[in-house]
Amino acid sequence: MKQEFYTSVFFGLGLTLVAGLFQSWLHFQAGIDMYTLPSFRNWFLAMSFISLITSALLLTYYHHKNYQAAFWTGLIAGLTTFVSLFYLFLPTLYPIFRKHPDVFVFIGVSINLIYAVSLFVSRSGIRPWLKRAGIVSLMLCLAHLTALGWFMYVPAYPVNAAIDSVRQWLLLAERIVPVLFILNFLGEYPNAVKDQADTASFNRFHTAKVMLVLAGMYSLFLSLYLASENYDLSHISARQNVLAQPFEKGSYISSRGDTLLYRLLKPVNYDPGKRYPLVVALPYSCWPDNTRQIDACPMAKWLSTDENKQKYPAFVFVPRCPPQTGWGGVANTPTVAGLAIEAIVALDKTYSIDSQRRYISGVSRGGYGSWHMVGMQPQLFAAAIPVCGEGNPDQAKNMVAVSIWAFHGAKDVNVPVSGSRDIIAAIKKAGGSPRYTEYPNAGHGIWENVIKTPGLLDWLFAQKQLDSVKSTKI
Repeated sequence: MKQEFYTSVFFGLGLTLVAGLFQSWLHFQAGIDMYTLPSFRNWFLAMSFISLITSALLLTYYHHKNYQAAFWTGLIAGLTTFVSLFYLFLPTLYPIFRKHPDVFVFIGVSINLIYAVSLFVSRSGIRPWLKRAGIVSLMLCLAHLTALGWFMYVPAYPVNAAIDSVRQWLLLAERIVPVLFILNFLGEYPNAVKDQADTASFNRFHTAKVMLVLAGMYSLFLSLYLASENYDLSHISARQNVLAQPFEKGSYISSRGDTLLYRLLKPVNYDPGKRYPLVVALPYSCWPDNTRQIDACPMAKWLSTDENKQKYPAFVFVPRCPPQTGWGGVANTPTVAGLAIEAIVALDKTYSIDSQRRYISGVSRGGYGSWHMVGMQPQLFAAAIPVCGEGNPDQAKNMVAVSIWAFHGAKDVNVPVSGSRDIIAAIKKAGGSPRYTEYPNAGHGIWENVIKTPGLLDWLFAQKQLDSVKSTKI
């Protein structure tokens, strides 16, 4: 092989190793929340691009050395990586993969397992470091398949903490593989033939190296963003403190000793002699502190504006979602919904709350929780505004008497739009009259569309339960 090839493949493998180690560090720092960092999607795309170029260089090597088994299995494994990009970046295909995620993961890992075996049982096994790379890759693939079987019935979304912990260590172990490939090429480099600058092979490998340099620079740029975003993830910003300031800190301790932290916005000029509506605003993110949930709660931020505080005097209750839990409605995810319900009821003992005008709203995780809590305790709520959430159709009969206005984006790749369509249809079938707004060209981030809905807050605060079974429908 030519020197230009070796310098290109060294750069590709080195970049893969360094970027991989950074991602592992970030993964251990941020845990599950790494996937929610704004720049992570672009980072993953950049890493996939680097991986594809490096894989192409390895395939060139296998072809030149006549390692046919390694070449063909490596080619198929590379194509599998390309298909994974469709999985992440083409919303139209996402529902297909979402229905059977384990099948597609199993296929991908199995193909890579065959590729790993080919490295040490075929002709390429004569190279000691390639043989070791194959053996290590085989062990990693078997570990992935074992984990896949162990967590077979755990849904892909939201990411499960136990699965993610296993994934952290497996991905860190994978960083060994590019090191073994580098050692293989270091052994061959002294015998490399010097390229002529005008040859086709020189131009091809030089182009690959230039693309890797550009991808490396972009990755460095993204890594700085990710490090900054991770810092923000673990620190309360001045802006978040300002957002939370109007909301008083509170806590509820159950008879079992469980504690729920929350923030509470009181009505302007609160008069204990009057009764006020209560809006339960569920945040979409889980934090260890009792401050940042306000920033993760669009409804709370909307109602805390000066204009809305004056126009709609109400209590706004924002419970904290402890890390790695949820508000219910999501399989295999611990829930604090019951504790939150207890805290909502307990507020009546402290504040002058109109028990016939309790409302609930949330986005994403909070949308799941809105559906779940209304389905679980419909007698508590006069109305609900679930946004891009998912309800359980089996609970539809419980929600008939609750005024509901749900919102969803048709192109949502995080929470399928069927999550709203199915529960709305089930409530109508049970005799209810829910409202539903769907944005045909929108994805998961639809809150800015929601707040532009004419009369939405007027509708919400007009809802009132007449008794424990029926509620006003306007």
